[in-house]
Amino acid sequence: MNSNNEAFLGYFNDIESFFNKTYKPNRGKSYYSFYELVENAARYDSFVKRKRDDFQILGDLRNFLSHGNQSDLVLVNEESLTMIKAIHEQLLKPKTAFDIKSDDVKFFKETTPLSAVLETIRNTDLTQFPIKDGKGKVMGLLTENGITHWLSQHAHEATVSIGGTLARDILVLDDNKDNFAFVKKDASIYEAEALFDNQKIDALLVTHSGKNTENLLGIITRFDLVEV
Repeated sequence: MNSNNEAFLGYFNDIESFFNKTYKPNRGKSYYSFYELVENAARYDSFVKRKRDDFQILGDLRNFLSHGNQSDLVLVNEESLTMIKAIHEQLLKPKTAFDIKSDDVKFFKETTPLSAVLETIRNTDLTQFPIKDGKGKVMGLLTENGITHWLSQHAHEATVSIGGTLARDILVLDDNKDNFAFVKKDASIYEAEALFDNQKIDALLVTHSGKNTENLLGIITRFDLVEV
């Protein structure tokens, strides 16, 4: 057998085995075609859904290679081999939340003075800050939205004093304070993507197992996913 054909079938068999193990439908049948497995996987996996057409092409090519005398007439070219190799890598060994997180995350206690928050904004490019309560749990996400609302409430004053204003005073005004979720560090980038799409959030806070009671390991924004 041609070496490209053999490599292609090896990658394909791995993919089909993964689908059978992870996304096999529960409809009482012992066997499901590759196309049925793809359609079911696309219901749960954003990567498969996005690449559905490519999986269909790979299934067609596998059929030509595996069935009848046509296999002697089919030679897998480098483009097709490169495509299935990339899909194999992204499907079976996807990057994780820990891989793409930004380590540059700064959180504040609810009692942190507003002046300290503004100083951090001035010295960094950060605009989203988890705010923790006295027990170390995240209360919400402080963003520029909250600061803007606070300033607008004091716009009628000749001078605005930030003395005595705390992070929690800004947080209650922030329309985006609940636009976050927690994700475990081992979650795939596709699980992270699904959380952004399904929950309409602006940030994911990465912890060891996705719990609020754990130390923050980093933050993921939509921009981080786009870069991947």
